[in-house]
Amino acid sequence: MEKYKRNMSWFIGGGIFLILVIIVSLMNYFQSEPNMPNTSQIPKQIEPETPISTDKSKRNSKGINEAKDEIMVDVQGSVTRPGVYELKEGDRVLHAIQMAGGFTDGAEVRSVNQALKISDEMIVYVAEKGEKFELDPATASSDPADEKTTVININSADETVLQTLNGVGPAKAQSIISYREENGPFTSLEQLLEVRGIGEKTIEQWKDQISFE
Repeated sequence: MEKYKRNMSWFIGGGIFLILVIIVSLMNYFQSEPNMPNTSQIPKQIEPETPISTDKSKRNSKGINEAKDEIMVDVQGSVTRPGVYELKEGDRVLHAIQMAGGFTDGAEVRSVNQALKISDEMIVYVAEKGEKFELDPATASSDPADEKTTVININSADETVLQTLNGVGPAKAQSIISYREENGPFTSLEQLLEVRGIGEKTIEQWKDQISFE
């Protein structure tokens, strides 16, 4: 029994010694392990810089394109502020007139084609009311109302011709002819009021469309 106790003491002492040896070995290992580098000390990767010349060339190219889009137009005549104005390619005469402050009260609006696209160094001239003007065939309006109206002789026109007048159909044309045959030729616009179906508004429209000779 006593021998057993002595062997147990040696066994326990040997185990404690082994544990101490392991602890010392681990301490020595961690002390000898090289320190990990600080992340702040790691050199940053240098990224290549974008060439300045590339951005500059793009800006220069953009500036050239913008310069090409600029158009200078001379607006004169019956506008609020006549002068030379800078517009953009694709703008129309309407925009040039707006830049010049719009038409004056005495402007003859029909003297210009507002839908026409402008071009560089173009002159836009707005005539005054009563001033003779001539639209360029290439820029003239195709609106039939702007075309010269044919004058009709109310005393000699037949039924077909009379029907070309505003508001005249077969029945009204026949009434005009019947009145002519019964009372003789017309001599004035007011006399047309005696024809059934013709009123003051009608003869107001006809005053530039008919003649009596």
